[in-house]
This record gives sequence, structure tokens and C-alpha cells, in this order.
Amino acid sequence: PALNSINLEIKDGEFVAIMGPSGCGKSTLLNILGLLDNPSNGEYHFGENEVAKYSERQRAQLRKGSIGFVFQSFNLID
Repeated sequence: PALNSINLEIKDGEFVAIMGPSGCGKSTLLNILGLLDNPSNGEYHFGENEVAKYSERQRAQLRKGSIGFVFQSFNLID
């Protein structure tokens, strides 16, 4: 697995930077935190909700209302 034993708590209003060498799982972690990917096991709690088992529609709603995501590659306009 790309990630092992991650225990992370980000409080409301905090800004967080994820840093590390190439291949250490930064993008995997960000994709899971941003609800773009599902974890292969374990739990992901967003507030009081366990979101790892949310449907794609539920994930999109939560992402739309609660998560800001800046992509590394900007593919919005070609």
C-alpha cells in the first residue's frame, strides 16, 4: 500500500502542507482527503461522518460544500 498507519486531524480553519520525497504517497493521501479516491481499507472521518463508504454523489456534495482543492496540473482551460 502507498499509505500505512495514517492518523491525521485537521481542525477547522487550519492550513496544512503535505511534504515529502517523490513516491512517498503525498498525491495518494491528497486524493483520499479530497474525496477523489477511496482508501483501500481503514476509515476516513470528515467531521462526525465516516465518508470512506459514501456514494460518489455524497462525496461530490461534501467536496462541493466543504473542500478546497488546488490541482498540481491546471487542466481547466485548454
